[in-house]
Amino acid sequence: MDIRHSPPAMREAYRRYALGRPDLCGILLPGLLPHDACDAASRRPGRVKVLFVAESPPWAAGRHEIAEPADCRSPGYPYFWNDRYDAPCRPGAAPLSRGLAENLFRLLGLDGSSRRENLDLFAAKGLFLVDTVRCVFRKNRRPAIPADLIRMSACETLAPEVAALAPDYVVALGNTALLGLRHIEPYASALRGAGTITGLSREAIFEESRLLCLPYPGGRNRRYLASIESGFEILRDLAG
Repeated sequence: MDIRHSPPAMREAYRRYALGRPDLCGILLPGLLPHDACDAASRRPGRVKVLFVAESPPWAAGRHEIAEPADCRSPGYPYFWNDRYDAPCRPGAAPLSRGLAENLFRLLGLDGSSRRENLDLFAAKGLFLVDTVRCVFRKNRRPAIPADLIRMSACETLAPEVAALAPDYVVALGNTALLGLRHIEPYASALRGAGTITGLSREAIFEESRLLCLPYPGGRNRRYLASIESGFEILRDLAG
């Protein structure tokens, strides 16, 4: 295994980056990796059919900013891999109005009775999810993730992780994931000259690189619902 794929190596990569960015003190938390605090690796399928690449972990549990690994396992922390969290279900809620996990589960047709059960169904279908930026970045304090942080994350943490997982297909969820994958081959070549994720020739890229680029499946992108749903039709077929 590439040693850059280990949690200590990832924390060290973010620590080195943070040393050169004192302006991000209290915004970037280089030692806090929710993916590992929630033990996502224990749910990794033996064969990853589809790897979803998201943006970065949430920075808060309810109204409280998270600050240490134990916070990542709290019932109020909505991170995808936190199986102790169950989002309240509002009958008649609009499409894409819930958190990332619940929106993904609905789009994939997973109907477990809890977050934990849906995560089990997710893994059983050969699906896995990682973040472009692995550590917590408090976007409530600085909305835009710096481009150099995305680039460093892609080269130092995401690239070795994708290589180790060796997925059959990769799905970029939103523009941060798109920007990160532009630094990783073979996706960099396929995405050369790409702007935003909604302006891509999705079919051509999918055929060339087995990369599916979709708008982030959240409420702010409800106007792209038809495009998101058509992409997930493809994914349901791939996952079986």
